Amino acid sequence: MTENNITGNNIMEKYLPAFDSCLQHEKPFCMSECPLHLDVYEFIDRIREGRFNAAYKAFRNAAGFPAIAAELCSGPCRAVCPLHAENAGAESDAIELNLLERACIEYADKKEPTAYNLPRRSKKIAVAGAGISGMACALRLATKMYSVTIFEKADEIGGTLKDIMDADIYKKDFELQMKHLETDLRCGCEITSADQLTAEGFDAVYLATGKGGTDLSVPLTDNGEPCMMLGDAGLFAGGSLLGHDKIHALGDGLAAATAIDNFLMTGNLIYPTYRKTKMVLDESRITPGRTAAAADGCDDRDPLSISRNDAVHEAERCLRCQCDSCRIYCDLTEYVHKWPLRIRDEILATTAPGSADIKATPAKRLINTCTHCGLCKDTCPQDIDLGGLILSARSKMHKLGKMPWVFNDFFLRDMAFSNSEAACLCRPAPCADHDSDSRQSGHENEKRTCTYAFFPGCQLGASDPELVSGSYKHILEHEKDTGIMLGCCGVPAVWAGDDILHDGEISRIKTQWESLGRPTMILACPTCMNNFQRYLPEVKTVFLYDLMAEWMSANAGSDSAGGTAGPGPADKFAIFDPCATNDGDSVRRSVRKICSGSGIQTVPLPQQEQHSACCSYGGHGSIADSRFADMVRERRISESDAPYIVYCINCRDAFLGKGKPTYHILDLLLGREPRLSTATKRRENRIEMKEKILKEIYRESPADADSSAAASSSAADAGSAADETDNIRLEISDELKEKISSEHMLEEDIRNVVAFCERTGRSVYDTEKDTFSGYRKIGRMTHWVEYRRSADPSALILVNAYSHRMEIELELIWNGEKIDTDVQ
Repeated sequence: MTENNITGNNIMEKYLPAFDSCLQHEKPFCMSECPLHLDVYEFIDRIREGRFNAAYKAFRNAAGFPAIAAELCSGPCRAVCPLHAENAGAESDAIELNLLERACIEYADKKEPTAYNLPRRSKKIAVAGAGISGMACALRLATKMYSVTIFEKADEIGGTLKDIMDADIYKKDFELQMKHLETDLRCGCEITSADQLTAEGFDAVYLATGKGGTDLSVPLTDNGEPCMMLGDAGLFAGGSLLGHDKIHALGDGLAAATAIDNFLMTGNLIYPTYRKTKMVLDESRITPGRTAAAADGCDDRDPLSISRNDAVHEAERCLRCQCDSCRIYCDLTEYVHKWPLRIRDEILATTAPGSADIKATPAKRLINTCTHCGLCKDTCPQDIDLGGLILSARSKMHKLGKMPWVFNDFFLRDMAFSNSEAACLCRPAPCADHDSDSRQSGHENEKRTCTYAFFPGCQLGASDPELVSGSYKHILEHEKDTGIMLGCCGVPAVWAGDDILHDGEISRIKTQWESLGRPTMILACPTCMNNFQRYLPEVKTVFLYDLMAEWMSANAGSDSAGGTAGPGPADKFAIFDPCATNDGDSVRRSVRKICSGSGIQTVPLPQQEQHSACCSYGGHGSIADSRFADMVRERRISESDAPYIVYCINCRDAFLGKGKPTYHILDLLLGREPRLSTATKRRENRIEMKEKILKEIYRESPADADSSAAASSSAADAGSAADETDNIRLEISDELKEKISSEHMLEEDIRNVVAFCERTGRSVYDTEKDTFSGYRKIGRMTHWVEYRRSADPSALILVNAYSHRMEIELELIWNGEKIDTDVQ
């Protein structure tokens, strides 16, 4: 049984807890270290845009007193910047945020603080100490319209700032920022006991009396936080009194103001704490560089000043640190411009119980677009499995009846055809005399078992039957006791969310496997391998390419890979590893070994070899969003100008369809020229593959095998209309065949629609175009055709064809005549 059926409808819930650890909103390293918790994203962006007034406002919002802060800043952010020399190399400099702070102060021409006409609050706060910490706390509380009294034992404000900077700087900044605020400043008034404060009825007190200043003879921390109750008042402490340097003292004052405001509004005595960031930055984003301040090598420049242009340049160097591996490596999140947390919420809304007609389903198309390459989880530092959530959402949507059938109908029909009598085959190894003209009886085949069985998957033979028959012949040269199983592994049912259907397909494979004596399965498709390992763990599997590499080693010096191995049509190739092999180092090494041993020179695909992304086939999302599939293919193709070697036939066909020279490893080894096949031709190829293997390897004639008549029968079972084309010869241009295939239609269905229109007369004649138009519903899809008569009375010419998921309600009158609406 599938995992979804085992665990029930709540399978999605196992993926949800990991999202709580998402690092999307983690602070950048610099902001985490900044005592003022400056919003570096906003600040840097404003500088980058040359908007110094806006940058000044952002800095003032964080620092309270921006000019003082710029002077006090000790630059704790520099050491944690990914561009610092210790992190990025000797030829790199950290972003000089302090220079940018000074630049916004120097170049901003609108520094006047806003005057707010708000009602005053009744609560009273005492601030003991008019140094930088006390003044910062007073500034914020006065801005919130509290009644603030500042006690300072000296004759003027500033505390020890006068010892470390020009008094003109801090006095002007104090005056400017508090210009529109009302406070009660009491200089020359020292607080020596708590009784002085409680007597005046203060609701909260902030102690910022400086290094060696009074602590009112009370403990300054409660449960590790610098706050406690002092009678009915909340007592908070910070700054140099607690041993902090000046820039952290400024931060303490601002934080204490927030804590006091919260205390007065809620009664909760909580001092703000700031944890270190958990930010994880993808190293590929780090490009070392020198700061603009040192770029020109001038020795006479002011080390505390920077030009406008240099400030903009310095801001542009910022990496804007963010954990965005999911956006870098996951095609889907980048395409929809959404982060995993939002996608999660939309998925939950879409899969909530209730009719899709009355509930929002914002992620319906997104859920069916995912390629399930697994990169979201593989590259996420928190192991968030977005793809797993999406796959489980498909299952839940199917159970709720919300899954749009149109996204998966074509692929399920294709799977049904692959597993029908027309294309499916299960045989033990051919008799020892399989090269003779003698035939094997079906009764004999039923009794025999085998050590190995070749399971090439449903797509390899659909692209080129010779790739399967040639590989099987080669396998028999090395492992004579090898049977064969032709069919689909059932993954389309997984991607459609149909667990019951998938269980049936897995059961069918298991029954066939057991009938062959439980052989080791030789697989050629990476997707099949993953499906077997997950849903048939009892079946021992091995990759065809691993065996080929072993045989090559055992027969060094000969053409052990089988076929016409050679350098191929290009000097060098790039090996494109399919996403289904992200955990398959062995098969990756084997393919490279085969190429090397066959004289094929390869060049690396750096990104693909580190994290293999999808070619666009996975998840069958091409119908849900063809533009996304096109984007994915273009991305993969753009990684190298060299032609690709692949060992997933879906990768080959996806890239060939975009004009990228691409060869399956078996194309090169068996001397095959890769060609694309239409959807209709792929079905014909499967029939040909089965007949070819029966005839050439098992020496069974087509009469003994399943004839093409069975193919028509099975096609009907797979959702096609009953065959009415015996008397219809429909001429279809190659261009129109490609269009029909690209829109996931079958020529057989189109012929049946034309035959239906001809038989029933249900068509509309266009006198100007001399064409007939009509439609017919086949399976769940409505197909439309436009055709005209040919000079040959036995032939018709197809002009156009298309399909949609609408169902037409027929009326009783057609062309003026009463008709039977149930005609088939």
